[in-house]
Amino acid sequence: MAWGLIPAGVFIYMALYAVVPMLPGLERLFGTPPGSTHLGISLPFLLLVLLSPLVPRIHLPVGSMVGGGLLGVGLFGILAGLAPSLEIWTICRTLQGAFAAAVPGLSLALLPRLYPRKHAQMAGFWVAGNVLGGGLGRGLGGLLAEWLGERLAMVLLALPVALIALFVLRAREHLTLPAPRYSLSAWPLYALGFALLFINFFVANLMPYRLEALGLSQGQIGGIFFAYLAGIPGSALAGTLVKKWGLVAAFRLAFGVVALGLLIQIPNQPLFISVGFVTMMAGIFTAQAITGGVSGRGGSGVSSTYIAAFYLGGTVAGLAYPPFIGQSALWGLELALAVCLLSILLARKALH
Repeated sequence: MAWGLIPAGVFIYMALYAVVPMLPGLERLFGTPPGSTHLGISLPFLLLVLLSPLVPRIHLPVGSMVGGGLLGVGLFGILAGLAPSLEIWTICRTLQGAFAAAVPGLSLALLPRLYPRKHAQMAGFWVAGNVLGGGLGRGLGGLLAEWLGERLAMVLLALPVALIALFVLRAREHLTLPAPRYSLSAWPLYALGFALLFINFFVANLMPYRLEALGLSQGQIGGIFFAYLAGIPGSALAGTLVKKWGLVAAFRLAFGVVALGLLIQIPNQPLFISVGFVTMMAGIFTAQAITGGVSGRGGSGVSSTYIAAFYLGGTVAGLAYPPFIGQSALWGLELALAVCLLSILLARKALH
């Protein structure tokens, strides 16, 4: 199981996020108005929110839970690519989110048990795998959609997670976790998780519409989403940053980088948008590795609740972005910057 956690974190996010640069193209494919695909973005993460805290209570082997979740994400990703209508596509995406709930919280709780002496570093590597998967999914999603069409792109990017699921399910390890302990006193940590994915998704979901209005093709937009890969170095080194400066200072430094990235994106020019997006992602995933490591030390109850709060941020972002389509980019960036600054203020209470 230990060998499979990082690849699982890569492929699950590749499958989930591949549709982001395709949103305008999917709306044209299904013949629906701009913003109509937003439920296919928000509902999967709503299911993640609702089901993640319940997953540790299911009396099945941890390996079976994680492997079964991966298999469901892959199979329903393939079915989403074959969906004949927006409604069926949305249902398949929603079920992807339901199965995905079995993976992140349990993975974060397993890391301290599998790597007791270097769990902070391994949490950073796990998040780095998420970044790699999200970056590859978004980047390849745009490129493959332009070359092969949206349907085949979704199918191809869902296949790897189904394949890794089969290897995880065949593992013979019998890993166990203590009974979950849930704590509402950790709400500031959950609030940081909410803020992380809200900023990420809110800005990223608006990005294709903004760039398409500036004349970029679907493939070019997908190429810009490779900016997610900029989060790999910071997330992989998050454990080192925490050892050097402490949790609070390392987190505030990371979110300061996020704020800088948002400011750089203000000019309505692809170069500034791209550079700002890269900068923002570098900071977001460094902060995510820090908070994810803290949540894992709290056990499966705390880590799963943190994951629920994290994806609640993505769900709210998915519901909130459509009114900003076609408006001045400044309005959306100001909202993201306000959430960023509040997170910096909350860091000490959350991480202590």
